[in-house]
Formats: sequence, structure tokens, C-alpha cells
Amino acid sequence: MNERIMKEKAWKRLFDQWIFGLFGTFVVLILPISLLTDDLMWGVLYIACALILLNILYVKRYRMRLRFQPELKGLYRRQLVRDGINSAAFFLALNHQLLFTSNVAYMGVTVFIGGAMLWTLNVNKQTKQQDMEYIHFDKEAI
Repeated sequence: MNERIMKEKAWKRLFDQWIFGLFGTFVVLILPISLLTDDLMWGVLYIACALILLNILYVKRYRMRLRFQPELKGLYRRQLVRDGINSAAFFLALNHQLLFTSNVAYMGVTVFIGGAMLWTLNVNKQTKQQDMEYIHFDKEAI
């Protein structure tokens, strides 16, 4: 169990470093380029690439957790799919005005985002109920 706690903490640190680096790159590089060129497409492309990289981190977490508890494969797979859908919802939420021009598409995106949030809450609840070691991680405040 100590190995799993250490691996989870290491993944969390790596995730935090990626988020900090991606945000810093956005502020220092992409935002000034978008402002100077007066074209928001650079930001859209950057966000898409950043979300792809974050999903790679989610796959790493999935494989790590699966190694420690293979009996929860279905639960961890649902978490991985949920993370991917949340990434898509986040991308659409940030860029809906550039990607969609109709109100019907905007309403579709809003429903998609709401569904992704509800599914996230459901999967998190199931994770806390089925993964007993997860309770110990919560207490350690990963």
C-alpha cells in the first residue's frame, strides 16, 4: 500500500507541474501571440494540444492503478473515459463561440457539459465506495 501511496503522490506532483507549466506557457507565449496577431485560433490549438497531453497523464494513472488493483478495472476504465469526456467538455466550453455559431449547437454543448459533470460526480462516488484504499488516500490529502 505504501508503494501505491507513493505512486499516487508522484502522479499528483507530476500533474500539478504539468498544469503549472501549461498555464505559464499560455500566459507567457500563447496569450501575447494571440493578442499581437488578433487571432484566437492559436489559443484554441494550444488548449487542444494541452488537453491531449493531460489525457496522456490520465492514461498513466489508469495503468498505475490497474497494476495495484486489477479487480477494479471497470471502475478505473470509467474514470479514464470520464476524464477524456471532461477534457472534451472543457475544450467546447472554452471555445464554443469560435466553434459554433448557432444556438442549437450552443445548447447541445451546454447539455454535454452538464452530462459530463453529472457523470463525474457519479464515478467519483463509486470510486470512493469500491476502492477502500482510496479512503486512505483522502486522509493523506493527496
